Amino acid sequence: MRRAVAMIELIFAIVILGIVMMSAPMLIATATQSSYVALQQEAIASAASELGMILTHHWDEGNTDPTRTASVLYSPNGDDDLDQEMDGTIPTGRRAGTPTSSSRRFFHSLGGIPIQTTPAANLGPDGGDRDDIDDFITAVKTAMKEEESTSTLIGDVVDTGITIEVNVNYLADNPGGSTYMGTGSTLTYNNPFSNNIATDSNIKKVQVRLRSNSPEEELQKDIVLNAFSCNIGTYQLRQAVFP
Repeated sequence: MRRAVAMIELIFAIVILGIVMMSAPMLIATATQSSYVALQQEAIASAASELGMILTHHWDEGNTDPTRTASVLYSPNGDDDLDQEMDGTIPTGRRAGTPTSSSRRFFHSLGGIPIQTTPAANLGPDGGDRDDIDDFITAVKTAMKEEESTSTLIGDVVDTGITIEVNVNYLADNPGGSTYMGTGSTLTYNNPFSNNIATDSNIKKVQVRLRSNSPEEELQKDIVLNAFSCNIGTYQLRQAVFP
C-alpha cells in the first residue's frame, strides 16, 4: 500500500483555503481603516499641540512690553462692567470685585492713558515676531509636504494633503442672563464660540482648523479645535520688607 491524501482531507484543505481567501479582503480593509484612524488621531494631536502652544503666549500686543508686568488692558468696546473701577475721578487699578489685597488684575497706563487692546481690524502678525496669540493668525498652509518626486494615492504620501489654518477673533464678553455688576450669583452665556464680533472685547477665540483633501474618502476630514483666552493680566510680584 502507498501513502496518499484521502479525498476528505483534500476537500477540507480546499474549504479552509477558500475561507482564508474570502476573509483576506476584509482583513486588508480593516487594517486600512485602522491606519486611517491613526492618521486622524495624529492630526487631532497636532492641532491640539498647536493650540496649546499658542495659548502660552501673551493675550495681546499690549501685554508684551518687557519692562512691565502683563496687565489688564482697556477694551473700548468691551462690556463696561469690566472697565477699570474708579474712586470718583481716581483710577483704582482694579476691576469691580477685585480685593484690595490682590496683586492680580492691575490696570497700567502710559502717560495717564490706559493701554488699549488691539483693534479687531489689526489682529494678526506684527513686527515679524510672535509674542502674542493673534500673531499666529495664518492663511491656509500645508501641514506636511511630500518628500519624494513620485506620489501615490495612499502609502508614504497619504498625509501630504493636510492643511492647517489658525484664526483669532474677539468674542462677545456680555453675559446673557445678568450683568457682572448685578446681584445674582450666576452668569450665563450663549455658546461663546459662535459669538464672533467685529470689534474688540475682553475675550479672544483661538481656532485651529485641519482639513484633508485626500482622494481617500475616509481621510477627507475637517477638524476644528477652539479655545478662548481672556483679558485678565497676570500676577504682579511685590517686594516685602520685614522688620
